[in-house]
Amino acid sequence: MAKTFVDTLKDNVIEENSKFTAFQVPSKRENLILQIDNDLLFKLSAHTDKLEKMLHTLLRNHSAKNEREIININKHNYKIFL
Repeated sequence: MAKTFVDTLKDNVIEENSKFTAFQVPSKRENLILQIDNDLLFKLSAHTDKLEKMLHTLLRNHSAKNEREIININKHNYKIFL
């Protein structure tokens, strides 16, 4: 069975601590790092379709000049991404 985009994302954990988990988003165009608070990680894991749509939108709407970007998602701004 082929891995979904979200499964591939979960395999690419860069850093994990008590506050957040950092993921390397699989993209050939740019180096995108997504930092999600651990409190929200459970909530977003339940809605993988929303997470996948959000990531595809972020990858599609990035500037061609950006080679590296770090996006922080916390309890104060997560509704923007959903």
